[in-house]
Formats: sequence, C-alpha cells, structure tokens
Amino acid sequence: MKISEPEDYFQAGVERLRQAQALYDRGDSYALAMYATGVSVECLLRAFKMLRDPTFDEKHDLRRLFKASGMLSIDPAILQARGLSEAEAEGHFRDLQAAVTVVCDFWSNSYRFASEKRLRSHLRNRKLERGSKGDLLKANALMMLRAAGRFHNKGGFQWKSLRRSGPS
Repeated sequence: MKISEPEDYFQAGVERLRQAQALYDRGDSYALAMYATGVSVECLLRAFKMLRDPTFDEKHDLRRLFKASGMLSIDPAILQARGLSEAEAEGHFRDLQAAVTVVCDFWSNSYRFASEKRLRSHLRNRKLERGSKGDLLKANALMMLRAAGRFHNKGGFQWKSLRRSGPS
C-alpha cells in the first residue's frame, strides 16, 4: 500500500500515539508502546516532509527525517498569524526540537523485533536510565510518550497553521 497524501501520514501519526498510550496504560507492552510512539513521530515527520517533497530517502532515521521535514524552517509569521507572539514562536521551535530529540534518543525502528528483556538490556547498555527508578522500560516508555505528546501538540499546531496558509 502506497500512501500518497500527507494527511494520511498525519492521521496515522495521531492514531499511533493514541495506540501507544493505550499499550502503555495496559502495563504489559512497554516495548511495543515505545515502538508505536516512535512510529507516531515518524508519521508526522513524513507528513511534513511530503508537503515539501514526496520522495523518502531517510528510511526510519528520525533525525534525518526531522531535518528533511522542514518543521524548523516554517516561517514564524505563519505561527504568529495563529496567535503566537514572536517569543512564543521561538519557544515553539525550541520545544519541538527538544521533544523530537528525546524520541530520537529512545527509539529505533528495530524495537519492533525486540523482546522486553532485550530492550531493557539495550537501554541499560546505552546508559538510558536517566535517574529512573523501578522498571527501566516503563520509565523510558513514559518519557518517550510525554516527549511525543509535546511533539504532536507542536506539530499539530504547525500542521493546522500550514494547512490554512499552504506549505512554505
């Protein structure tokens, strides 16, 4: 199945984040919740990228896809027209960058193949405990979900702003 419309990626991203949260809330699928969280962000990035260029050579590299998406190069005036002050628009871009960085730090497309035990070991080996107590996988899944939620909030605001004004 080929996705030909940016809106399809955007909607899939919203759905995957909701599904990731449901998996997390169930309490027995943290690895899958982390994977779905990363996919939710990848979908939004692909939506923005497709507005500019329908080709994909970034594979599942979220850092490359974020750069190619152009989300940080959107004219701040578009966001200001939607009610943000100049300082709020600057903060918006900083928050967007910070949120996607957290997701990138904690996500890999290969998580889809990882058992919970293997993923816990992987996170420990990468020194991604970051002060978490208790279940390392649960803590990292929550950190990812929160960052992805911020990314989706900022990205959704940009999406609505762009869809009203057209791509920049």
